[in-house]
Amino acid sequence: MDLYSSVCAVQNLWLAARAEGLGVGWVSIIDHAALADLLGLPDTVQPVAYLCIGTVAFFHERPELEEAGWLERSDLKTLIHHDRWGHHDQPL
Repeated sequence: MDLYSSVCAVQNLWLAARAEGLGVGWVSIIDHAALADLLGLPDTVQPVAYLCIGTVAFFHERPELEEAGWLERSDLKTLIHHDRWGHHDQPL
């Protein structure tokens, strides 16, 4: 459960940062072995998130990757499943 708790902590940190007017960036393109070497992490430690937190000039209306055309936002109805995977027939 430690990994799941860590992810929940990241979300809480992200929400708290935004409430304080700070921006958070999740660095996802990273060499995990190089990071572990740089930080001197033992083999038993698995980094969950590499985050940048700080002041920003402004917040985008839409995620930057969506604005750049990497991937359009998914329809919320396709992401919610009722009782079984693939059951999207319940109203939101």
